[in-house]
Amino acid sequence: MHKTQIRKGMTGLETAIILIAFIIVASAFAFTVLNLGFQSSQKAGQVIQRGTEEASSAMELDGAVIAYKNSSITVANVTFVVKLSAGRQAIDLSTNKLTVSYWSANKYLANIYTNTTGEGAVVTQVVGNNNTMLDYGEKFLVTVHVTNDVVKDTNLSANDDFKIEIKPALGSVLTVERYLPPSLDSVMNLG
Repeated sequence: MHKTQIRKGMTGLETAIILIAFIIVASAFAFTVLNLGFQSSQKAGQVIQRGTEEASSAMELDGAVIAYKNSSITVANVTFVVKLSAGRQAIDLSTNKLTVSYWSANKYLANIYTNTTGEGAVVTQVVGNNNTMLDYGEKFLVTVHVTNDVVKDTNLSANDDFKIEIKPALGSVLTVERYLPPSLDSVMNLG
């Protein structure tokens, strides 16, 4: 064998080794890029699912909103029943997971949920298994004591409107907004 043939063989072998190294580096880089792409698309899917859960209503009214007049000409309290929306996950209605806001022409209070009998907003189970989780098929009665120590809205009377917002930890806000009739009865079905 001549030296030129050996050099050509060595050059070909070196070129093959370099080409193999490039292929290995390129495949490792491609694997990394594909893996990051899969992780990104999985994360995007989770974000979309979470956004859909946040945007869709978790609770809904079950029946009418009832207002009760006190001995004067103002509203004493408002009650309504809530249930879980179809296909939704259970909601924790404990005081550290739920917020109840109250709005009227006279007041705005960011959180009146005390769950203390006769004060602020009280949530009690009507149908269920006696815990604070709102599961499918269960119903909770929400009572907002308008004139007691927490809310103290002693001016809510005829032709006024009010809004109560129930904000769970997950899911959109349930807004209950009603207008009072021109003449208040002892018990009023506000629809």
